[in-house]
Amino acid sequence: MPKLQTLKPRLQAAGSRLPVLTPTRPDTVERVRGWRGVKDRDRIRERDCGLCQECLRSHRTSVGVAVDHKKPLWDHGSDDDSNKELLCQPCHDAKTAREARDRARRGL
Repeated sequence: MPKLQTLKPRLQAAGSRLPVLTPTRPDTVERVRGWRGVKDRDRIRERDCGLCQECLRSHRTSVGVAVDHKKPLWDHGSDDDSNKELLCQPCHDAKTAREARDRARRGL
């Protein structure tokens, strides 16, 4: 079977015609992903002693599994460690639902 000799030039030509994707909202903050995100989550988990911070505020004890932003990025929250906390899955799910309702109410 012969190699495609024209694939590379076609890809280069297509690249010049592809639209440049820009964020839909200029005020959004890019999430930390990849290895840097893993290191951030490990650091927050260690800082919070592996415990759900919402449960601790309610005088309960639960193992935290998700690092979450206290003030969401879509609501101008920062991606700094001071804006992150460890939550158990039920607390994370409840907070996500509250934020989704709030965001829908604001029309964002």
